[in-house]
Amino acid sequence: MLLGAGDSLLEMLRNRPQRLLLWILGLYGTLWFVSAISFPGLPAVGYEMALFGNELQGGYWKYPPLAPWLTELASLATGRWNGAQLLLALGSALMTLALLWRLGAAVFGDSGATLAVALTILIGCFGPQVTAFDPAIASLPFAVAMVLLYRKAVFEDARSSWIGLGVAAALMIAANHAGAALILVLIGHLLLTADGRRRLLSAGPGIAAVACFIVLLPHLIWLAQPNSSPPVAAPDGLLWPRLGAAFAFVFSQVGLNLGLVAVAALALLPRMPLQGEPATVDITPPSRFDRSLLLSVATLPSLLVAIGSVFDWFSIGAYTGSALVAFSGLALVALLPARATIGAPRLAVAAWLLVLFGVPIGYATSTYSRAYGSGPVPTELYPAQALSNAMQSVWKSRTTRPLDIVTGSTSEAGFVAAYASPRPSVFIDADPAKSPWITPQRLKQSGTLVVWSTDEFARTDVLPPPYRAALANTSPLFGTMLLPLGGGKLKAYGWAMIAPEGVALTPPPAATPPAQVAPPLPTAPPAPAPAAPASPPAAAPETAPPTPASPGPSPEPAPAPADEPAAPTNPAAVPADELPSPAGPAPARSSAK
Repeated sequence: MLLGAGDSLLEMLRNRPQRLLLWILGLYGTLWFVSAISFPGLPAVGYEMALFGNELQGGYWKYPPLAPWLTELASLATGRWNGAQLLLALGSALMTLALLWRLGAAVFGDSGATLAVALTILIGCFGPQVTAFDPAIASLPFAVAMVLLYRKAVFEDARSSWIGLGVAAALMIAANHAGAALILVLIGHLLLTADGRRRLLSAGPGIAAVACFIVLLPHLIWLAQPNSSPPVAAPDGLLWPRLGAAFAFVFSQVGLNLGLVAVAALALLPRMPLQGEPATVDITPPSRFDRSLLLSVATLPSLLVAIGSVFDWFSIGAYTGSALVAFSGLALVALLPARATIGAPRLAVAAWLLVLFGVPIGYATSTYSRAYGSGPVPTELYPAQALSNAMQSVWKSRTTRPLDIVTGSTSEAGFVAAYASPRPSVFIDADPAKSPWITPQRLKQSGTLVVWSTDEFARTDVLPPPYRAALANTSPLFGTMLLPLGGGKLKAYGWAMIAPEGVALTPPPAATPPAQVAPPLPTAPPAPAPAAPASPPAAAPETAPPTPASPGPSPEPAPAPADEPAAPTNPAAVPADELPSPAGPAPARSSAK
C-alpha cells in the first residue's frame, strides 16, 4: 500500500502537480491542527503573545509588535478563544507554502514548484513550531511575499509591485527584526545583477522605500524612545565567545534543514531495497537572475546575521533562525538539472510520508507523555485556567473592584491573565521598563495581585526580592495555594494582594496565645449575687472580700430602684474572666497587700 501510494504521488507530481499541492497543504494543515487542538493550553510563547497583545504599543521589550497585534485581533474576533493562535500559526505556515509555490511556479513551472513545497515542509520550522504563533512564524509569509514582489517589480517595473514590496518589507521587520538581513540581501542583489541595475534610475526603489517607511513609522518612533527596552548587560568584549555564538547559529541553521537534506540524499542513492524504477521530473531551468536570487535569499541572510552578531550589528534571538530558512526547498530545486532523475523514488517518498504523518503524531504523543513523567508539565497541558480561577477568587472574595493588574513573570502572571475576564494587564517582573503601560498612579488606584511560584521564590510570606522596589510602601495580604498538576503532582504558589486605593483588606486572624488560667475556685457553687446598684461601674465598692458561698442562699438586700445604670464613657477592656454574669457581678477577688 505504501509503495502504491509512492507511485501515485510521483505520477501526480509529473502530470497533476496542482492537485498534488492541494493534497499536501490539506494533509499538512489537518494533521497539525488535529495534533494540537486537543491541548487545553497554549505553548509558552502563546501566553506571552496574549499578554503583550493586550497592550497596544509601538513595540515591546522582548518582541516586535506585529505578532502580538495579530494575536489580539484574532482573540477579539473569536471571543477570546485560545485556539485562535493555532489557527493563526497554521494559517501563516500554509500561506507561506502557497506563496512559495507561486514563486516557484514562476521560476520552475508547476512540477518544480510542487516539489519545492514538498521539500519545504521537511524544514524544522515547519514542524512543531507551527503550533505556536511566534515572531518567526508570523514573519514567514511576509519574507516570501517580499521576494516574490521584488522579482515581479524588477521584471515588470509596475508601481503596485514596488508599493507592495515596501509594505511587505515593513511588515517583515515589524514581525521579526531578522528580516532586515533579508532586505539587505535584496538590496545587494538589486545592485549586483544586470536586471536589477536597470531599475535603479526608475522611481520604483524610491516608492518602495517610502512605503516601507510609512508603514514602519509607529515602530520606528517607539524604537527612537530612550526607554523603548529595558537595560541589558553590556556585551562581552571578548571576540572568541562571539565567534562561537556565530558558528553555533550557522550550525543551527544547517540543523533546521537536516530533514530536507536527508530525504534528498535518499532520493539520489542507487541500488537501495524497494527503491523502484528511477523516476524523472521535468523542471524548467531557472534564469541566471532567478537562480542567483533563490540561492542568495536561502543562504546569505543567515550568514549576514552570524557575521553581524560578532560586531553587534545583529542580535541572535530564539526566533531569529526560523525566519530565514523558508527558501531552502526552492534553492535545492534551483540546483537540480532540467530533467531531474530520482534514483530511489519509493524510498524517498516513504521517508517523506513518514515525516508528514509521523512528526505531528509523535509531537502529540510526546507532549502527553511528558505530562506524566518526572519532568515539568508542558505548558500545553498546564492547568493554567485552574490557576487563573483560583487567583480571581482570591481577589473577588476581598473586593468588588475588578482585577486590573497581575504582577509576576510572563509565565505565571501570563497564566492568570490569559483566562481572566475582563483580561487584566500584566506588570512583568514588577519592572516599569518591561511594562510601560503600568504607571505608579494606575498601580495605586487599581492595586495588584502578585503571583509567583515557589520554584522561583521559596517564601510566600514576603514579596519576592525583585518585586520589592516597585511595590514598596504597600501593605500586602499574603497567602499560599497548592495547584494540582495531575498525575499526583502539586505545585505551590504564593500570592500577595495589594488593595486598590480606598479598599481596606482584613488580614486573616492571627494565632492568639493561650489564655492565662485563673486559680481554681472552690468547688461549691457561689451564691447568687444581688443586682448591681445604680452607681458608676468604675467605682469599686469598699467591701470585704466575699467568702466562699454556703450551700444555702444568704439573705439578700432589697433590689435597687429599676433605674438604668449610666453607661460609662469609653469603657476599658475587661478581662474575660471578670465579665459580669447574668446573675450579677462576680465576687471581687482579694488582692495581696
